Amino acid sequence: MATLDTALDPRAPSFLDNRSTAQAALRLLEQAHGQARDGGGEKEVTRHHARGKLLPRERIELLVDSDSALLELAATAGRAGGEPAGAGLVTAVGIIDGVECMLVASDPTVRDGDPALAGRRKLARAVELAGRQLLPLVLLLEATPDAGRPAAPDPALAELSRLATPVLCGVFGPLDAWLAPLPDLCDHAIVVRGRAEAVRVDLVAEDDRDALRLLRQSVRRLVTFRPPTPAVEGVPPRYEAEDLLAVASADPDRPADAREVLARVLDGSDFDEFRPQQGPGLLAGFGAVHGHRVALLAGTDAVVDAESAAKGTELVRLAVAARMPVLVLANPPVAGPGDHAALLLRELGRADRITVVLGREPGAWAVAGPGFRFTWPVGDLSSDPYDGVIDPRDTRTVLGICLSVVARSASADREVRP
Repeated sequence: MATLDTALDPRAPSFLDNRSTAQAALRLLEQAHGQARDGGGEKEVTRHHARGKLLPRERIELLVDSDSALLELAATAGRAGGEPAGAGLVTAVGIIDGVECMLVASDPTVRDGDPALAGRRKLARAVELAGRQLLPLVLLLEATPDAGRPAAPDPALAELSRLATPVLCGVFGPLDAWLAPLPDLCDHAIVVRGRAEAVRVDLVAEDDRDALRLLRQSVRRLVTFRPPTPAVEGVPPRYEAEDLLAVASADPDRPADAREVLARVLDGSDFDEFRPQQGPGLLAGFGAVHGHRVALLAGTDAVVDAESAAKGTELVRLAVAARMPVLVLANPPVAGPGDHAALLLRELGRADRITVVLGREPGAWAVAGPGFRFTWPVGDLSSDPYDGVIDPRDTRTVLGICLSVVARSASADREVRP
């Protein structure tokens, strides 16, 4: 195991240019997040609060354990297509009574007529991740009053009905034709008194806060698998996460240096490189993030040649055999002709994989297949087709949350799956 060094020079023009570009992108990202938090706008939010109701993020905040980690997913979904802020839906990984859960909350302040396509994709992705990572799914549902949405088949519904983990539902108000089928597909439904009709009712709550209390109680009673003892926190990296703003680059001709990223993400900045004398197109090796052991792959050249692909394929094979997740740092463009790239992609499809895209147009391998996938704000901020656009400085924190979910999934696999 070797400790990574850094070659970043805070006085270099490239350092200052990258940092300035990243800061400008983060300002735009914060604006996009603000639009999502504002939902349907001040008028709709005021009207909703006046009815004694909570907003979706307020419901989530009260539902999850206080001071616990919360990872919101695809907060800027739909932005590029001109759809409602956040696609009228909030999805997140959060901890309820010590259990990591997938949370889905509809935003009743967003009036968009028909169900947003991005919202449908967002729901489907949340259900997909819940199924793959064996996360209990908690739905917080309420439609915009008099939304008038037409009924339409939703592919997420079929997947939801096949989940191997509990699906819990809180109904806080009337449901439109898109949301109405969801309670009947759940294992347990809690409905606020007088807020909805003709849906499954297992418990009646007096108001929003009472419904959230009952949901926490239901997680405690119905989620029988409890996560293993958390991994040790891990030694912090030797270098500051702040420097990642200078590593990020929107220029495909000057991709981010994967070694500099790993030096600011891995525990102790320690990296055990795999076959360093072979395949310069891929950086491969092992390390740890927040105490979780991971295998690592990162593009270092414009083309993955046969030797590089073979190295990457063997690393992933070893990781799968050891039930170790694979962290992919994707730089643009990482591709190559021939069957060797296809073999690497096929092997990656078998792994518990987490991808962080570091630059524009990283290639199909960055977004294909299962697993969490995030991108730095170096291109489109809409989050499609990723699970989120993240501040480079938050990379280690986001990875820690995802790796905790993957570790829980691996422990639960034998107990939960049929």
